[in-house]
Amino acid sequence: MPLPPMRQVLCALGPDGCVTALAVAGLLLVVAALGGPPPLQADGIAPLVLLAVLLGATAAARLPLLVAGHRRRFAREQLAAARAWVPFVVAYVCYRVIVASMNGVVGAGVEDQLKALDEALLGVSPSFWMQRFVDPWLTELMALAYGLMFALPLGVMLYLCARGRWDDFRTVGLSVLAAFYIGLIGYLLVPARSPRLCYDYDVPLRGALGLYEASSWAWDSLQAVTYDAFPSLHTAISTIALVWAWRLAPRALFRVYLPCVILLQISTLYLRQHYFVDLIGGWALAALVVWLAPRLQLVFARMRAVQPLPT
Repeated sequence: MPLPPMRQVLCALGPDGCVTALAVAGLLLVVAALGGPPPLQADGIAPLVLLAVLLGATAAARLPLLVAGHRRRFAREQLAAARAWVPFVVAYVCYRVIVASMNGVVGAGVEDQLKALDEALLGVSPSFWMQRFVDPWLTELMALAYGLMFALPLGVMLYLCARGRWDDFRTVGLSVLAAFYIGLIGYLLVPARSPRLCYDYDVPLRGALGLYEASSWAWDSLQAVTYDAFPSLHTAISTIALVWAWRLAPRALFRVYLPCVILLQISTLYLRQHYFVDLIGGWALAALVVWLAPRLQLVFARMRAVQPLPT
């Protein structure tokens, strides 16, 4: 006997599709409530390029199947991988559309309050304290670490893909998507600019090779919004990647990730991108979605398995 229509829709969307649909609707409502229609921002073929890159990565991870002659299985898995990556492309489009409206609807940020919280907790906001350690080569290292945000969860997901562990793959992906969307809601509810955009520092940041300058330009171009401090998504997503590397991957991968994640999270302060309370928000967000994602997967698995009784 077929499932009820609503359950069929939910099962077809899956947990990642439902999270994406709810998040997009919620963000649109919040932006509308703040008084600004979201501008449509065309990114050309960028979403398709992103999908192609992600799908190419999973295809490369499962290439042994194709080499061994399992063409049909390889094709089926790539279709499943494409379905798993589509919500990430939607997240990118959502980000580019929604956050572009924030500069028009946010009147003033709460940067001074976040800085005051840092000072209440630590005596000084860390980005100011770290000025004593500024060095062009250290700045380049921090810029490199800061840029690992997307590579860390992708590395765990590609490992799981290569092992054919698609359920775990989807769980990791769901946790990253949930963190991303909750983080966007945080940007809207707690609008705050990075310290580097609000305050004057005694010691400027300069790179020895130009990596810092190039990466700063790239991040600024991608972000298209300045009110993106709380919570720290760099902290949240790198923590999520570290937890899943510990739980789902070989210990060797965790040992590689641990110093990278520590350095990345320090870099958010050194590079004056975040306040310390942003990191606390990022850690809390990571804990929430790592707890939530496998439970959502289980709920949807049970929903698909339960058949209605005949009447």
